[in-house]
Order: sequence, then C-alpha cells, then structure tokens
Amino acid sequence: MQIKFNGDVQEVRSKRLGDIIKELNGEYRQGCITAVVSEKAQLELKNEFAITAEAGEARIKIVREEGAEVDSPALSAFLKDYGRFHNGGGMVAWKTEDITAIGPIATDLAVEKGVQSYKKWDVFVGFGGFDPGQTYLMISKREHEAAYGTGADAVIGRLTRGRSIIVGLQEGDQIGGIHPIVTKAERVGFDTADLNTGIDEGQEIFTYALIKLFRDAPMSSEHFFSLTSKGVFSVDDIAHTYVASKELEQLSLPVECIQYRSKYRLSARSAGAEKGKVYLYKESRLPNPSHNVFGEIVQGGELIDYAQKGDKIYAITEPKWMMVVGQTQKEAEAFFAQADIEQVREGNESDDAIVVDQMPALTMEIIDRGTVRTVGVDAEGVFEVELFYEEAPKTVWYFKKLTGLIHRPIGNLKVHFSAPGMMVLFKGNADEAGTLVPENLPKGVAKKGSFGVTNMSRLNRGLMGVRLDDSEAYGPTGETFDGANLVLSLSSLTPPMLSFLSKLKEGDMIYVKEKA
Repeated sequence: MQIKFNGDVQEVRSKRLGDIIKELNGEYRQGCITAVVSEKAQLELKNEFAITAEAGEARIKIVREEGAEVDSPALSAFLKDYGRFHNGGGMVAWKTEDITAIGPIATDLAVEKGVQSYKKWDVFVGFGGFDPGQTYLMISKREHEAAYGTGADAVIGRLTRGRSIIVGLQEGDQIGGIHPIVTKAERVGFDTADLNTGIDEGQEIFTYALIKLFRDAPMSSEHFFSLTSKGVFSVDDIAHTYVASKELEQLSLPVECIQYRSKYRLSARSAGAEKGKVYLYKESRLPNPSHNVFGEIVQGGELIDYAQKGDKIYAITEPKWMMVVGQTQKEAEAFFAQADIEQVREGNESDDAIVVDQMPALTMEIIDRGTVRTVGVDAEGVFEVELFYEEAPKTVWYFKKLTGLIHRPIGNLKVHFSAPGMMVLFKGNADEAGTLVPENLPKGVAKKGSFGVTNMSRLNRGLMGVRLDDSEAYGPTGETFDGANLVLSLSSLTPPMLSFLSKLKEGDMIYVKEKA
C-alpha cells in the first residue's frame, strides 16, 4: 500500500506501525509518540491564505462577491498562481506609505489604467508599469486612490492577521511563500506510542519533529539543545495554542528575537515566574517581550497538534548541537571535522584526554566563527557521581545549575577550602540556595565519599563539600547533620581518588559527570 512517511511517499508491505518503521528503516526513538494523519477531504477550501515571512505569518481572508457564480479574473489568477510567489516571486519589490508589493509573477490579466479606490488592508492584484508580466500581490496599508493597472474587481481579500508583520517588511525582504490554510476539519489524526497500531492506505506517519533553530537567538537555541540533549522533548504542559516543557524552568535567559509566535514556532520564556519554560505553538499568538522566538518546526508539526500531557516527542535539530564536552580530544576532532569546524586543542592535548570545556560555548557562535578551542584533562580528573534525584530534588537542581551539568555532560567544582583527610569544600551561591530547604539529611554517620550542600538553615548556605572520612558529628560541609543536604555519592572512592582529593587546594578545579 502507499503511505507518506515523514513527508515522503512510500510503498510498504506492512500494515502495523512498528513493522512499517522497521521496513523503511525509519528515524524513530523508543517511547516517543508517532503522529498518524488522514486527509478528510482532498480539495483545499482556499478561503484563507497565509503569507510566511521571517518575522511570522500574516493571513489573507478571500472575499468573493455575494451571489457570484464564478470568481473574478484576478481571484482566479491568484488561486491558480499563488504558489509562484516564491523565490524570485516571493520578494518585497517595493513599499510606499500606501502599499507593500510582493512579486513579480507573469499573468495574462487585462490592463485598466483608471484610478481605483482601496480600503485599508485590502489585498489586490496590480501591475508594475501597466505590464501583466510584472504582476504583484499588493496590500493596502491605508485608504487611498491610485492606478495600478487593474480594475475594481482586482481586490481578492482582506489582511486579517499579521498586519504589523506586513508593515515591518522592507524592500528586498524575502517571504517564505503563500499557501492555503487547511483547517483541522480537513485533516484528522492522532498520536500514539503503540507500535501495534494499524495503518491504512494513504495515511501519513510522522515519527519526529525536524526543528530549525535561529542564528539570531543563540542563547535560547542553546537552552533548547540542553533541554533535548537526548533527542526528546517531554510534554508536561498543554493548552489550546501550545505544548510546553517545564524541565528547565527557572533558568535565566537574555532577551533576544521578539517575533510573532506563529504556528509551529518555538519560544523560550525569558522573564517571570516561568522563565526558562519552552513552548511549541499549535496556533499563532502575538509577540510577547518575555518570549524569545528561537526556532520553527519545518517537518512533523502534526506531532504537537495531537500531543497530550506526558507524551515524548523525538526532536531532530538543524543545526546539530556543537557540544563535545565529555568526549575525548580525538572524538571532538572527528566531530568538528564533519562540520568543517577547526579544532584547537588546549590543556591536555593528547588524543585520549577528556574535553571538559569548549570556547565558544554556544553552537551558533561556533558556526559563525568556524573554529573552537577544546580544553582537555586527564580522565582521572573527572569524577563519576550518582545524584539523589528522588531523595533531594531541589538540591540536585541546585548542584546541576551551579556546576553547569544542566547544560553540558561535564560540570566543574572550584575548591574553596581543604581539610586534608577530612573534607574538601567547594564554592556555592548563597542567593541560589536561599530556598534550599532541608532534605535528605545524613543519619547516624556521614560516610566517606558523601557529598552535600549547606541548606538554607545555615549562614553558609549553598556551600558544597565532600567527606574524606566517616563522621558521626559533621556532614560533608562541616555543618551538623541538620545543616547539610546529601545530594550525591561518588560511585567508588578509591585510594588514588582519596589521595587526589586530599591534595586539592583553594582555587583548584575538579570535574564531575553523571554515572551512565
């Protein structure tokens, strides 16, 4: 039977979803949802059209004369040729206080040289130099009279949404194209993680969302890379207009790229109680100064159309995340070579050294510069840790935020004070620890290798530390047991590791990564 799989028409023998994915060797992530969509009607209504631009989407509502049995020549030409307003024909050719003109394309419409009247936000067809070979789609930005080479019946519709987008367009700006709006009533579908789902002839299957990230929102894009570091977007909040992830809520972002939050675009909240939250839009919304628009779904938007709370969406990004922290210097070299990025090794430059930092840190900056510095250290200097997610969730969040483990596979800790043979203390942040309530306190004895954070009940809140010996009186940060939250344990504190930690002094750095 014939189906569509991630946008491509395919002939398949299988009838079950899982078998089709195997037969086509399709991109798929275990546990993630798949969208299955059917066409309810083959013909588009063509009553509403979208003009897509970098800043967002504007919409045209087609206006037909009441009682008319056939469309006007101008409307007929538009309905036949709207797809040609793309590439060379999809450009803002000129703008005045009265109109913005997109095109040109060639038509065979008749020329009329009389002056016509246009209302504000009328959308009509007009000529350049009274030449149908230079036909433009024109948008009236104020009531006016003019001669554009066409008659009174050249008005095809009204601009109903995205008016500020049209006003903001400049001469030479490209538009993505013009396409009819297909309403939900014309497409029906559902999301499922059940690979036994039966598939019928002509249905469309989407197993992933392909997401293009914007170069002019580098911090928000990096935020999304961190959120989907394992290729998965977890839906934990839904509304009529969006699905969202709260996983990185409370992380600060700068203000960047304020635009219309058009359908299938992505934004990250930069301010307010939900700062750090990431939204994927099912319907268009107005710009908001607290939302950075940083990307768009270019394929697989149907996955969010039907997603439910708790679903997981397989996300593939363009470009890929330029993150090599945690790899060896040799692996980093091979990765960047594929992207034609020059690698400069620093620190331990040997092939098997572990990369613990990279400069620049942001993917978009690396792409812009075409070069990156990677800092290597001996593998022995990177400690594997097991975080207590269930026992101390707030403390784990604090620890990952302070060390940088939220954004990269390896975090760092800077030594504040060392008591050889007893404990090592690491710098923290008292402000970030201001709401760090007591949780997962030591009981009976603070064991060698236990790692804790001083909680909000103490003056030195936020200070972090590891015990190098057992203690029945004091926790990992030197506080009594009720003042330090246990956040992790070193998986195996061997004699060489103990010796390494005992030799640390103020200002030294150690590196940590989560145990796989």
